[in-house]
Amino acid sequence: MTRRKRRAAQALVTGREPKNPVVIQARGADSLPARLLGVALAGTGAAHFTAPRAFDGLTAKAFPRGTRQWTYRNGATELLLGLAIVYHRTRVLGSVGLFAYTAWLGGQLARRR
Repeated sequence: MTRRKRRAAQALVTGREPKNPVVIQARGADSLPARLLGVALAGTGAAHFTAPRAFDGLTAKAFPRGTRQWTYRNGATELLLGLAIVYHRTRVLGSVGLFAYTAWLGGQLARRR
């Protein structure tokens, strides 16, 4: 601990206000489950491009016309949302996007049934 930090800490212990307060920027612990979710989602999105046939059956239920094109679009969306969730700064935006995307896909499936 530096001398300045020790003096500031000692001043706080004795109830005085430190001469030169030390501001410590505390950042919360990063969420491992959120990162894992983001990596899994991004991996699934990338898989839409490497093995699109595996996703065509499910995609055809929501998008009967232009299925392969929609498979690629959904893959790109999942890849971007997954990467947004991986990074702490964009996690909230990615989570809101994932919620909206899931609701939109559910609506598409419900409409086609």
